[in-house]
Amino acid sequence: MLINFFQELKSAGIPVTLREYLTLMEAMDKDLASRRVEDFYYLSRATLVKDERNLDKFDRVFGQVFKGLELMEEALSAEIP
Repeated sequence: MLINFFQELKSAGIPVTLREYLTLMEAMDKDLASRRVEDFYYLSRATLVKDERNLDKFDRVFGQVFKGLELMEEALSAEIP
């Protein structure tokens, strides 16, 4: 899923590099996003977007790639007593 996200960002014209992607993977390994969609959004935006002109493109791609993920998160937390 994250490779697809990276490729979609490149397709949208956002100049992301492999080094930035690896930085994101390193941050994920260190659990900096604490397994929440919102935290992952801000972490990936901070590591992958270097020019504020690309923030709208990033938001559109993030919404397309991770569509419905928040609903899944809510359903999982609702099942755990």
